[in-house]
Amino acid sequence: MAAIDESRKEQIRRVAVKLFRDRGYAGTSVRDIAEAVGIQGGSLYAHVNSKDDLLWDIVNHSADRFFEKLSPIFAQDQAVMPRLRQAIIAHVGVITNDLDAAAVYSTEWRHLSAERRALFAARRDEYEQMFRGLIREGMEQRLLATADEVFASLFVLSSLNWVYQWFKPDGKLTGDELGKMMAEYIFDGLRRRLS
Repeated sequence: MAAIDESRKEQIRRVAVKLFRDRGYAGTSVRDIAEAVGIQGGSLYAHVNSKDDLLWDIVNHSADRFFEKLSPIFAQDQAVMPRLRQAIIAHVGVITNDLDAAAVYSTEWRHLSAERRALFAARRDEYEQMFRGLIREGMEQRLLATADEVFASLFVLSSLNWVYQWFKPDGKLTGDELGKMMAEYIFDGLRRRLS
């Protein structure tokens, strides 16, 4: 019975992710989610406590995936530039592997209750600090030309986070190829190289 409940919960979560992306959190009702899953509106509450709980689960699951990918890279005893490159590729990979969840994570978190918004912001800040640490290390080793680690981190993460808006899974590049290309653009810009 527990396996059935878990699969139903996952189905509800996947449906909610899609609806929250397409219609926004505010534009999606509990009834919309239940209908899309194929159950009665009241039956949804047998699986989830509230719409806010669903959103919280979705953004936390996404945050977990970002941390799962970045934490081992951050902890490596390796030169900073290869780690920063791996971090960029991993971050893009999380986004391209689940575009709907990335969209909800990036935009709909603002609809969380005040307490949960604060907890989400703390997790996001912790993640940004890890990226910032890699950039700071690159600056200290004079491998990065930026003078402001905060701005540089915001630039990198903002560039990467927007991928969910335009990446096409059936397009020209895979998520991994896109991550590698973005790392090159971030490190080298679009400048022409002289022979």
